[in-house]
Amino acid sequence: MSVPAGLAADPARTAHELEPLEPEGRPTQMIRPQSLRNRIFLVLVLVSVIPVGLTLLAGTVMLRELVVTTGSAGPWDQVAQSGQILLDEVALQDAPSPELIAAAESHREELGESVRLSRLFTFLGERVLIALPLFAAGLFLLILAIGFLAANRISRNLSGPVEELVDWTRSLGAGEPLPARASSEEGEVREFSLLRQALRQTSEELREAHRRELEHARTRSWSEMARRVAHELKNPLTPMRMAADLAARSREPDVAAAGDVLQEEIRRLDALARTFSQFGRPPEGPMSRVDLEELLSTLARRLSTPQQPIVLEAPGRQIEVTAHLNALERVLRNLLANALEASSEATPTGKTAAPVEVTLRPLEAGVEIRVLDRGPGVEDELLRRIWEPDFTTKRRGTGLGLAMVRQAVHAHGGEVWAQNRAGGGAEFGIRLPLEPPEPGEGEPS
Repeated sequence: MSVPAGLAADPARTAHELEPLEPEGRPTQMIRPQSLRNRIFLVLVLVSVIPVGLTLLAGTVMLRELVVTTGSAGPWDQVAQSGQILLDEVALQDAPSPELIAAAESHREELGESVRLSRLFTFLGERVLIALPLFAAGLFLLILAIGFLAANRISRNLSGPVEELVDWTRSLGAGEPLPARASSEEGEVREFSLLRQALRQTSEELREAHRRELEHARTRSWSEMARRVAHELKNPLTPMRMAADLAARSREPDVAAAGDVLQEEIRRLDALARTFSQFGRPPEGPMSRVDLEELLSTLARRLSTPQQPIVLEAPGRQIEVTAHLNALERVLRNLLANALEASSEATPTGKTAAPVEVTLRPLEAGVEIRVLDRGPGVEDELLRRIWEPDFTTKRRGTGLGLAMVRQAVHAHGGEVWAQNRAGGGAEFGIRLPLEPPEPGEGEPS
């Protein structure tokens, strides 16, 4: 294959720098698309000016023909001459009657006035014929200027929102926020207003989808890391447990005490490893009907103490949801344990802590559970971060407790929230649907 001379002479010239060729070998011309505003302006000008111009032209021609046809004084002069001859003949008659003489004089006066008016009309008509084209041209230019101004204003009002909405689509593509609603949008065309509303809704949905994707990616990353940590923890735990059991059975008190400490720490590490291995995994097994009031009553009896009571407020009737019992129990146990710990931190040593309040309330299509304490509360800037898997305010906390709470609740199609209480303390709540969501719907929101 031969190489064109232009390419051989300039090998650095890339393919995208070459102009596309038509089949005849001539370079194609890039036609710049005409803007919407220019098209609207041109159409409006043509629609307004052409009919007006044709109307003026037709009116000018018709008026000119009318003046030319009816404005000549020649026929009236002929009528005046013939009338004068008739009047002279009447005057030559012998003894004409007074009535005839009076009628002849009246006709003579009217005929003279008509001839005078005809000559005046002819004079004015000749001047009108001269000024009529100029007047029509001036009127056409005036209407043309008004048409230009009106077309420019209308085209700007129609194309301006379209161009702005095009910029909005670019902002959507770039992930930038859309402008807030402005006062200039009041009274806007209904279709433009609906389109703005749809774009704003799309922007919110895209932002929410982006947030969810980041959250999913972060959760997947933490899940993988948690499983690896759990695996690395479990491997040495078995020989450590055997060594600790052997040390705990020693006859030497110091060695036995050290063995007991090792056993306690090994149990803590084992529980930590199980927690890590469970993070990021959806609840396993089939769902069942769970009586929430019974579950909360059981947990309150197990966890409350005389120094840290738990008070349950329930409607006194059976409220069931379809859920994974073990996962839901871990969620409620975690929230109750956190509330008890927060209450104990705010209570002086030796005194009874304020009771942890638990409320169970049925909703139209679900149920709401709130856990309230009188602890130190949560700093406002940390309220959103407490659900993240890498965040904890406890000295020996893993940061996975509340993250696993949210994960389990979302897996059941519910939602979680946290806020500070008036007068001190915090409120943690969950809402659950009565029936489980369809597969793939229990995603974080």
